[in-house]
Amino acid sequence: MTAMTPEEYKKLSIKEFTQAAKVYDSGHAGIYEMCKDDYPPILAELEKEEFHDVLDCGCGTGPMIELLHEKYPDKHYVGLDLTPEMIRVAQAKNLSNTEFLVGDSENLPFAEGSFDAVICSNSFHHYPNPQDFFNSAYRVLKKGGRLILRDYTSKSSLLLWLCNHIEMPLAHLCGHGDVRMYSGAEFRKFAENAGFEVVSFEAQKKMRAHLVARK
Repeated sequence: MTAMTPEEYKKLSIKEFTQAAKVYDSGHAGIYEMCKDDYPPILAELEKEEFHDVLDCGCGTGPMIELLHEKYPDKHYVGLDLTPEMIRVAQAKNLSNTEFLVGDSENLPFAEGSFDAVICSNSFHHYPNPQDFFNSAYRVLKKGGRLILRDYTSKSSLLLWLCNHIEMPLAHLCGHGDVRMYSGAEFRKFAENAGFEVVSFEAQKKMRAHLVARK
């Protein structure tokens, strides 16, 4: 199967999540329900240090920001997503001190040093230019700020190969915009190439990657 271009991947993701937006918050969102498992670990990681300005990359309909806002309503949140329909649903929630914007996480439309934390939950495997995301996240973070990222990985090189060469091409045929799963070494390399100090990386249960990196 011929590899898609970055723009083709992004168009496929927008098509996929335009449909997903209709059910994302319903409690009956199929495969997207598993994304909710990552919100508590991100919250727990974020709470380890003081924060005020938070950017959620690939925010979808804003469930992670809703969780944060419920506990810390006076903080400032920005949610960014490539899919306009996801952002429309998020904006309708009318959360105070919160902005939801359509945008590309590989080219974040914010000034340098804007955020205390950038979070990214189950979105990274949709990014066709992964290093661009890390570079952009580094730029918009304040000095000492943290990138908290959860996505998919495996300690098994065989399983990664099967996912990247069998499962994901089949997913494309089903209309999913998944690009690639990465090893722990690849996550570390992306972060370090952008200038981050890797605070921690864990390959956890259910094929979850948990990365914390500091500017």
